[in-house]
Amino acid sequence: MSYIAVTLNHFRALQEWAISQQAEVRLDMKTFRVEVLRGAARCNLHPQFLNTVDGSLRYSPVLSPAATGFIGWLPYRPISWALSNDKLEFKGFFRRSGLLTPKLWTSLGNVEEDYVLKQPVGSFGQAVFGPYHAGVDALSLPEHCNQVRERAFAEQFIAGRNVKAWFWGGEPFYLHLHSYPTVRGDGASRIDALIARRMERIDGAIPDSADKQWIISSLAFQGRALSDILPRDVEVWIDYRYGRRYASDPIQTHPDNMQHLLTENGREQVRQAGRYLHNELVKSHGVPVLFALDGVLDADDRIWWLEANSNPILPPTGYPLILATLFETGDIPKSGELRSPSAVVGTV
Repeated sequence: MSYIAVTLNHFRALQEWAISQQAEVRLDMKTFRVEVLRGAARCNLHPQFLNTVDGSLRYSPVLSPAATGFIGWLPYRPISWALSNDKLEFKGFFRRSGLLTPKLWTSLGNVEEDYVLKQPVGSFGQAVFGPYHAGVDALSLPEHCNQVRERAFAEQFIAGRNVKAWFWGGEPFYLHLHSYPTVRGDGASRIDALIARRMERIDGAIPDSADKQWIISSLAFQGRALSDILPRDVEVWIDYRYGRRYASDPIQTHPDNMQHLLTENGREQVRQAGRYLHNELVKSHGVPVLFALDGVLDADDRIWWLEANSNPILPPTGYPLILATLFETGDIPKSGELRSPSAVVGTV
């Protein structure tokens, strides 16, 4: 399990900061809200949970029976902004700045390159389908009859490594760089058996989960099927979405920040994107907010930006950055009540 998703890593990060700053941290077990006190100043941190409802993932500030994960505390309740809600608006905004985004087509009859089918609204990789080769009419495929709503669009499929970067105050502080999950042939096993082996399935079968359709689509794009026997040492990828590993991971208690894996050119592309979006967000929020950007790093060291997330999971290493902003600012509101993201620190 990734470092950022381990709940106790969030507790450890707050504990370490409190000890180093001689601060007091209080957890309200009824609301899971955290109050942080340092000297005469205080702030409230609000929890965010990940809910699973009818197979779909959603954010919630409340620990409900549907909660399946904890994604951190922030000095404001969940917020929303247009550029994170609509992928088309985000891409238009970045394109106008000169930042790289994939080509778009609103009519599949005009698609000139390999593509994925997307919906403007949706998170967690649940509103993207494919990939497909140019000339394939994805909307006519049976699996899309009840899934794809109006406003579906085609987006150029950029193959590469998935980039997810987290920002506070427009500055990147954490990054994941993931290759696609793959299986390698042994000359005797079917692809579905190789995938089940990768997933450490005792029954030797791929579960009929919501992710299976992406496995099938990814293989079809490469001219393969689950029933194919993969030749020895031939490798195929089985998904292209961020966060899908199809393997059990040991629980990580040490940060898995991968910023160092980027070239200086790649790091500058990340910084440029973060500054550009932060400068837009500060117009409406007035203060730094946490956000994440998803992209793809291609073989030519170019990052193609896909979407923004206004309420991402907070990597625990971000707590010192956020708390430094709250407690070291010269303009501390006199009320500790949360009115907006800018009104989060008060005097005791």
